Amino acid sequence: MPAMTADDNPFSAERAEQLAFRFPAGITWDTLLARCAESGWRSAIVGPPGSGKSILIAQLAPHLEARGFTPRLFHLGAESRRAHRDAILAEVRPMRAPDFLLIDGAEQLNTREWLILRSAIDSLAGCIITQHRTGRLPTVLETATSPALLEDLAAELTGGRLPVGEAASIHTRSRGNLRDGLRELRDRWAGG
Repeated sequence: MPAMTADDNPFSAERAEQLAFRFPAGITWDTLLARCAESGWRSAIVGPPGSGKSILIAQLAPHLEARGFTPRLFHLGAESRRAHRDAILAEVRPMRAPDFLLIDGAEQLNTREWLILRSAIDSLAGCIITQHRTGRLPTVLETATSPALLEDLAAELTGGRLPVGEAASIHTRSRGNLRDGLRELRDRWAGG
C-alpha cells in the first residue's frame, strides 16, 4: 500500500485554510462589514490563537474588493523578525486610498512600530487588524472556539463524524486552539 501524501490527508493545512469562516450566531458578512463601516473602516478582529482570525481576514479581502477597495494583506507571526516588520512598514508608508490595509497578527508590532503604522493608516481607505486582545482599534468581532465547532470542521473535511467525546478531548488538549486541534487530527490521520 503506498504511503499517504500530504495531499491525501483531509486535515492538511491547505484544506483547513479553504474552510469558510464560521460566524457566531447572528453575524454575517454584511453584519461584519457594517460594523467596520461604522468604525470608519478602522477595526480589529480579536480572539485567542487558533480561533479563525487569519482565515477570516483572508476571506474578507474579496468582500472589500467588491466595495471598491484595494485590500493588501500582511501576516505577522511570533517568528516575525524586526527586519520583516520593518519591510512591511516600508511597504505600507507609501500606500494611499483606495488601498486597504489588512494586518494579521498586529500584536507582534511593538509600540514604535504600531505608532508608525497608525500614522500611515490615515492615508488609507481603511485598516482591519487581527490581534489577541482588544485595544489598538475598535473591536468589530471577537472570535471563539468550541468542541462543537471543531466537530463541524472535522465533519466538513472528512464527510464523517469524530467519535463521541473526541472533539471535546482534542479541544481541551489544544486549549481551544483549532489550528492545533486540526494539526493533531492531521497527524493521527497520517499515522493510519
